[in-house]
Amino acid sequence: MQSDDNTFWDELGLSWRASLREPALISRRLERRLRLQGLILTGATVAGAAISALGLALAAWTLWIGWSHDIWNFLSRGVTLAILSLLAAMAALTLRLRRGLETGSLVEMLHVSIARTERLIRVADLGCFSVMILAVGGTIGYFLRSRFGRPPAVPLFEDLLVLVVGALALAWYRRTQAQALRRYRYLHQAFDQGLGGE
Repeated sequence: MQSDDNTFWDELGLSWRASLREPALISRRLERRLRLQGLILTGATVAGAAISALGLALAAWTLWIGWSHDIWNFLSRGVTLAILSLLAAMAALTLRLRRGLETGSLVEMLHVSIARTERLIRVADLGCFSVMILAVGGTIGYFLRSRFGRPPAVPLFEDLLVLVVGALALAWYRRTQAQALRRYRYLHQAFDQGLGGE
């Protein structure tokens, strides 16, 4: 009977033990997954960098308009855009990849999977923080516009409702990645202990 050290407990409280009978098949599937993931993350990195640059330019333009014309809600909008652009740049830097990591032994690929999943969790955290910034900045801008100009056509609660849905989606995504991270770590530990072999 195997030790409880080799047991994986899932979110339902059920225990599992590794039984890796075809490591070669698992290696091929994981390699394909890592290659596809690498392409997606590279595209996300490029898109994040471009969005960050455009956002900073738009933030500077918005701040200039707000300052030169005394439009206070534009100042709030510009600050919010600048913060979001910086967060997008941080996310792009987090997703940067080194080439040539999608091949190797199964243990090495599991190590890469763990590192990438940890990065995706950090990006999800940045996304949740961005939603908070949007909620605060949007609320401040709404009240500034209502105080010094025309109230916005869209009620505030509708914008906040959209942000809540986005936050819930990010929280769900983070949870799925956290579960995947636990499985990858368990499999990596199982191979370190000689389960399944290579």
